[in-house]
Amino acid sequence: MSRRRFLVAGGAAICNPWAYAQGAYPQRPVTLVVPFGAGSVVDVQARVLARGLGQRLGQTIVVDNKPGVAGSLGSEVVARAAPDGYTLLVGTQGTHGTNSALYKTVRYNPVKDFVALHGLLSNTPVLVCSPQRKLASVAALVDLARQQPGRLSFGSGGAGTAGHLLLELMQSTTGARFTHIPYKSGTAAQVDLMSGRIDCMFDYVASSGAHIRSGALQALAVAGRKRLPSLPEVPTMAEVGFPAIEGLSWGGLFAPAGTPAPIVKRLSDEMGVALKSDEVRASMDSTSSVPLDMPHELFGEFVAREAAKWSDVIRKAGITLE
Repeated sequence: MSRRRFLVAGGAAICNPWAYAQGAYPQRPVTLVVPFGAGSVVDVQARVLARGLGQRLGQTIVVDNKPGVAGSLGSEVVARAAPDGYTLLVGTQGTHGTNSALYKTVRYNPVKDFVALHGLLSNTPVLVCSPQRKLASVAALVDLARQQPGRLSFGSGGAGTAGHLLLELMQSTTGARFTHIPYKSGTAAQVDLMSGRIDCMFDYVASSGAHIRSGALQALAVAGRKRLPSLPEVPTMAEVGFPAIEGLSWGGLFAPAGTPAPIVKRLSDEMGVALKSDEVRASMDSTSSVPLDMPHELFGEFVAREAAKWSDVIRKAGITLE
């Protein structure tokens, strides 16, 4: 079922026949590989983005789910595809920031084997703690974890997830030491956090925002450069003295390396316009995402920095997954 192809309307009827005669791109449907299962958050948002991009290109976008190995299988398919602009990928922080360092089985280079076309969206993690701990600040949390190494428990949605890697970044930059408890999902970790079975975790506003506002969870800081509109009272890590503890969960549009420059520019330009549509913005708001809206040149630099940063964190922590 996960490999079933879905068609997303793109308004092919409005294409200019003269442009086709001149060999303009695109002249046939474009495949957008989503390296996660149908119905996942990435998949749902990718379909909205595909509609917007298809309308801009005047072609149908075919969304093709190819899940496996945390998104690496579908990413490898695109890395090996013809660089003609007809096979694209929705990549993430995992597929292009961490997987090549985490998994021995990954057979692509997240920077060299792709063209980073356009940054799409991002989610900012929030450091949340059990109110039972009564921690006044990030500094108080770090001091306690330095003074009593391993006493505080830190949950995550599993080994190698964004929450786990942010924990490792926090430990390496502050000298604090926590006991990491990986769960099968972030939801399971959150349940234990609210009951006081664990002390802290990095979570996202989409799942923890209501609990923060109700007082069931205590938010200490967000791990992004800007405060979140949905939690304006929660400071950034930089504002409370820990600028190195920063990490976004992000998504972007990619093509195989060697894709012609005119096609790269067209896709980046059209995606930038599509991101501003009401439908796309509404979809992002539903998951507390914000537009990354980063054009080709800037997005390529961003991906290279992300891959280098998280590879270093993973190496220092000694994390390896099968």
